[in-house]
Amino acid sequence: MGGQISVIVPVFNTGRYLSKCVDSLLAQDYPEIEIILVDDGSTDSYTVKLCDDLAAGSDKINCWHTANGGSSAARNFGISKASGRYIGFVDSDDYVDPEMYSTLYDNLKRNNVAVSICELATEENGRLVDRVGPLAAGVYDNASLLHHFFLGHWHSSCTILYDRKLFETVSFPVGEANEDYLLNYLIFKEQQRVAYTDKVLYHYIRRSGSNTASPITLRFLSWLKHTEKVLADYGGSALLKKEAEYQYLYSNIVLGNKCLLTLAGQQSADAEAIYKTIVNNLRQSFGKLLSNSFLSFRNKLFGMLLAVCPRIYRAAALPVIRSKKGR
Repeated sequence: MGGQISVIVPVFNTGRYLSKCVDSLLAQDYPEIEIILVDDGSTDSYTVKLCDDLAAGSDKINCWHTANGGSSAARNFGISKASGRYIGFVDSDDYVDPEMYSTLYDNLKRNNVAVSICELATEENGRLVDRVGPLAAGVYDNASLLHHFFLGHWHSSCTILYDRKLFETVSFPVGEANEDYLLNYLIFKEQQRVAYTDKVLYHYIRRSGSNTASPITLRFLSWLKHTEKVLADYGGSALLKKEAEYQYLYSNIVLGNKCLLTLAGQQSADAEAIYKTIVNNLRQSFGKLLSNSFLSFRNKLFGMLLAVCPRIYRAAALPVIRSKKGR
């Protein structure tokens, strides 16, 4: 069938879910799969032992134990140990369909591209809770790729098969949130074409304790830093610039509400500090906030309230959030 695919799985205290994840990778109908488990300093002995046992049970699995450095550090380490020509990433508490990597590989080779993308679905308690509306399957040129990327598609590295050579010049930013967004931008902006299938082949499992469900910490400031960096870096068409601006504004608005979600349940100096940063960012970008046509009316309203009357917005929002959390 062709070159080997290395799939890198960072693991941190997720032994409860790891077997299902690895089983889905062992069930791939693409035969040349290398599974690299990177135990990112797990603190429970069950997860550490399970990684070793899984590696001992299959010649397709290699296991490495590292000091805790976060998922980006684990992914970068996994890339350094990978032997495949093509690289994929799967989170240890998610799972994939059996045809995921054969589909991505066929699409990549047939279209002579270095990036092949599939769709993702979000599941919670065994049911589908979210799915980004699929686009038309096909090959996207650079402008179309960045257009959809800036408007919210293809941010996750877990839905992508990459040619390994792409990681000769880029790596995941270590110790930062929203690392996929920055890495994929740096890769995407250099691609003339990418291939995309609208098939849902990756299953993201939303759990309490995951990055998206956990309380806000100062680490989340990197989300804003990345969207701001991308906005400053992009120098192409005026329309795409506005779309990159949308992503920056949107990240501030969403993170502002996430701060309130944290503060509704506990006192948090980190959430307080980030909330103040967001208020300042939106005040400095108020003209852009008013003029950006890609923001929904609802998000534009949230952004305006955060910028103009953050104390009133907070006082009004917190009781609503608390009542929803108590249901």
